[in-house]
Amino acid sequence: MSSPSLGARAKARALAIADRARQIPGANLVLRILRDLAVNDLTDRAMTLAAQAFTSVLPIVILLTALPNHTYLTKALDGLGIDPSRVDVASTSTPESFTAFGILGVLMTIGGATSLSRALGRMYVSVWEVNKLPISGWWRWVVVIFAIPLGVVAQGLAAALHDVSVTGITIGGYGALGVVLEVVATFLIWSIMWTTLPRLLVSSQVPMRLLAVNGAVTGIFITVLLVGSRLALPTIMGETTHHYGTLGMVFVAISWLFFFAGIVVVCAVVIHSLISDEGTVGTWMRTHVGAPRPSQRVQRTDFFTLESAADQSAGR
Repeated sequence: MSSPSLGARAKARALAIADRARQIPGANLVLRILRDLAVNDLTDRAMTLAAQAFTSVLPIVILLTALPNHTYLTKALDGLGIDPSRVDVASTSTPESFTAFGILGVLMTIGGATSLSRALGRMYVSVWEVNKLPISGWWRWVVVIFAIPLGVVAQGLAAALHDVSVTGITIGGYGALGVVLEVVATFLIWSIMWTTLPRLLVSSQVPMRLLAVNGAVTGIFITVLLVGSRLALPTIMGETTHHYGTLGMVFVAISWLFFFAGIVVVCAVVIHSLISDEGTVGTWMRTHVGAPRPSQRVQRTDFFTLESAADQSAGR
């Protein structure tokens, strides 16, 4: 009798290692998370959201700059490190420029910008396996597409907190108390944002407590991204602009949005994995924060397989 081939021995050893790994507490949960991250097309979803954000949020910001009163927008841009004079906000804020948009132009801008809202909605529907909302919920897309720029404006205004100091002593314009306040404000802004936006896009199919957990986790990582961006982005932007000009700015913006969108997608996938866990963690979370209402189209039947309800019925 011939001995097993090298490939067969390697496969058998890998299966044995996997079996032993499953005996480790929490191993099944980790494998579930890794499996969900692998099958949910993270890079495709993140790049889609990043591209949609780049082409959707910017037109809305331009629309907002056309409003006669742009004081808060100017302060927000300045807080984000953007020189308002370089983006020429003043030239777009006259009554004539607002009139030039026209009702049709405003509607076309808003309608086109809702592509980001729809992309977000498709992502949450797919990840959390809930029903797609009917077309009658179109107003939710509009609210979402205006909420995101407002969150950016709030972030810009919160940046002014960093110079707050109890002792009056600051380092480079940053006070210790001010930095803490800005970080807390950043966390609150984006936690509220990513609790509210999914609620609009999936309605009551996902419990509010679960959305709050998702929002808090997303807010934490976005805060880390923004703090890191404050430290590293000026240097990266300067070097890229120096070598590639305006095109370099576009590359940096798209790359940054890709990381931002990646955080949103990964957090949603991981939270759903935790909720779907059949072990202690999943049971505790379903008891305390609830679980998404299963979609009639797709149900998770076991650890590795997704089957449609129709397929299940046909198999019986």
